[in-house]
Amino acid sequence: MKKLAITLTALTLALALAACGSTAGSSSSTATSGAASSSASSSASSSTSSESSSTAAVDTSDLTSLMDALFSGIAEDQMPMLMPQEDGSKYAPITEENSEYNTGVALSAYKEGICAEAAISAQAHSVCLLKANSADEAAQLAEDVAANANPNKWICVGAERTIVAYSGDTVLLAMSFNDLAQTVLDNFTAQFGAENVTVVKDEASADMAMPEGDMTSDPVAAMPEDASGAL
Repeated sequence: MKKLAITLTALTLALALAACGSTAGSSSSTATSGAASSSASSSASSSTSSESSSTAAVDTSDLTSLMDALFSGIAEDQMPMLMPQEDGSKYAPITEENSEYNTGVALSAYKEGICAEAAISAQAHSVCLLKANSADEAAQLAEDVAANANPNKWICVGAERTIVAYSGDTVLLAMSFNDLAQTVLDNFTAQFGAENVTVVKDEASADMAMPEGDMTSDPVAAMPEDASGAL
């Protein structure tokens, strides 16, 4: 009887130790799995945060930063070379002398402005950003710009598309190629939010009338008989 009691006691201890070992292993596995899950979650969160910061809005009160954002996503070979500035700045400041040429209104109508103008006069490209004297005056400023800005100011060429929009105290004037102007408007809207942007004008220029006849053929043969005979 004594031996049987000792045997049962030993068996009970063995079963208890085995159970402890199983529980410890399970706890360790659970802890490891939890750590891996936490690490994956942290990595995903970090990735999402990084992606969010890469598309974060710029300081729209700074016209240069905003202008940079407007050209985001435009391929380098589709972007006209801009007029270089003597002071090394990226964009031309709008002054009393050039305000009406660039925007159609006098500088006295707004607080400040900058313009990205093509360096080659044969390329009709001009994007201007203006700060109105106040948000209350921005709508009227945009209307005046829409009515007076000249998409044919380059004389020999004209802008394919003219867009005037505003948000808060900021007015956008884009006179450029059709797709480029659209991208500029899209980026302007992305910065301020679609619900905060009012488009005052979005107009494509009429196609220039081409002379009748085949202009690729012999220019002399294409002339009237009296003109060709005079050569």
